[in-house]
Amino acid sequence: MAKRRILKKDISRIAGELFSEALVCKLFIPGSDTEKAEAVMTRILDMQDNFIRRVGHPDGKENPALVKAYYRKLVADLQTEVDAIAQQLGELNKQPGE
Repeated sequence: MAKRRILKKDISRIAGELFSEALVCKLFIPGSDTEKAEAVMTRILDMQDNFIRRVGHPDGKENPALVKAYYRKLVADLQTEVDAIAQQLGELNKQPGE
């Protein structure tokens, strides 16, 4: 298992990259829906806060197997959320009529 500090930095880096992409969509892509872009940016910030909070509070601190399973689920949940946000960003980039 990676150290919690490294996991928190990875979550922040991923959230920062996604947020930058949403900001670029909002500001520089003509025809993109500003309200949807802002909703995606809010979702990204909420995701970052939620997952960083979850990193610091594992289940069953006394049992290493439970802790390992907890962090595996956390990483899987993070990947699922990132994929969903990436799909929303892809929809922002689509021009009407595509």
